[in-house]
Amino acid sequence: MEESDMHARPRVDPWTMVGLVLLLLPLLTMAHELLGHALTCVASGHRPSELGAYYIECPSTEGWATRIVSMAGTGMDVLLAVLAYLAWRRVERPLLRLMLWIVFAVTGMVAAGYWMFSGVTNLGDWGPDVGGGIGPLPWPWLWRVGLFVIGLYAYKRVILISIRMLIAMLGGGDQARRVQRHIAMTVYVVGGVGALVVSLFNPHGMVITLTSAIASTFGGLAGMFNVAYFPRCDLPVQDFYIGRHNALVAVGVLVTLAFAAILGPTVYLH
Repeated sequence: MEESDMHARPRVDPWTMVGLVLLLLPLLTMAHELLGHALTCVASGHRPSELGAYYIECPSTEGWATRIVSMAGTGMDVLLAVLAYLAWRRVERPLLRLMLWIVFAVTGMVAAGYWMFSGVTNLGDWGPDVGGGIGPLPWPWLWRVGLFVIGLYAYKRVILISIRMLIAMLGGGDQARRVQRHIAMTVYVVGGVGALVVSLFNPHGMVITLTSAIASTFGGLAGMFNVAYFPRCDLPVQDFYIGRHNALVAVGVLVTLAFAAILGPTVYLH
């Protein structure tokens, strides 16, 4: 097969895709924890005592300060999702478009998933009760139902937009569908396994692994199955080609290793 024929159909190199996930998901997690929770903790006049890969401790806060710090991580996810989508609409290079798609899909699903998770379990950043992240609030059950409904609606919208973005990049047909499935499931599997391994280094045990790392990846990114197995469409195929980028793969591995080595065991600030 000639090179021009290979480029005529959508294709994403598997190792490059793995490298993208290993690079972007730790950075997005750090944006949630450090730029969201930790920075808001400092802005509220306090100082984080622990910086972990999947949690931040901000002692001495109370009342609305505690609630704002708790909500800030999801707020950062929403901001990144909006910015990524707006940028995606303006760029044309396949690699950059795919990177922006990952940022949008991951942060959008995680943000909406947090609302659903806290609504159902009363745990996490948005739990509106005495034991929850932003509580206590009056009528906690009403807040929990509202959080779940809003989260479910937002989650469905993120999935639909993510599918439309991929179809716009890849087009239709069997080959495009295979690439779409490969992209979505690589994000889900590599991102989830990476989060699980990194979270095992935390000093607080399985509670962080289950309620933060696994909940935000294997749980929060479950919508990737909808993206991966969306029925085929009959649109024309797009000339979307991403080859092997060894440097990107190497940087992705290094970022994930640094993330695990530094924030996995937790950084203590005294």
